[in-house]
Amino acid sequence: MSYTAGEVAAKLGLSKDGLRYYEKEGLIPPIARDKSGHRAYSESDVDWIFLIRCLRDTDMPIFKIKQYVSLAMESGDNSIIERRKMLKEHEAVLDEKIKTFQKLQKLIEKKVEFFDDTLKADDQEAIRCMDYIEEWEKFKVFLGGFKRD
Repeated sequence: MSYTAGEVAAKLGLSKDGLRYYEKEGLIPPIARDKSGHRAYSESDVDWIFLIRCLRDTDMPIFKIKQYVSLAMESGDNSIIERRKMLKEHEAVLDEKIKTFQKLQKLIEKKVEFFDDTLKADDQEAIRCMDYIEEWEKFKVFLGGFKRD
């Protein structure tokens, strides 16, 4: 079975321009053409583009994806070893980003909780007059101290 560019784009949440960009940048192998000269994507092409999209969506730089693609076009154990190494390095980067986002999410949750408590306060006029420095100082007290690391 083959797919048109529009079908692949819809299936993977890309635009047709995005598909052409991937092809132009050498991120996907050359795509076969049908009798009319239109791109005819195979199931393997779709799977490959899905992987490339996954790498992009997780912020792997284009130059690294190009390295990965270049290695994938080679055969042999060395290619697999190198691609595995690249993915493990990327996985470690993602783990750090996830930890950072989890910490930031907790800070945001606490800030919302602080606002909820502040809005319940009796002295609404004092709240209206609070500037951002005073707010931040009260928030640090609310947290019981604040560490940026």
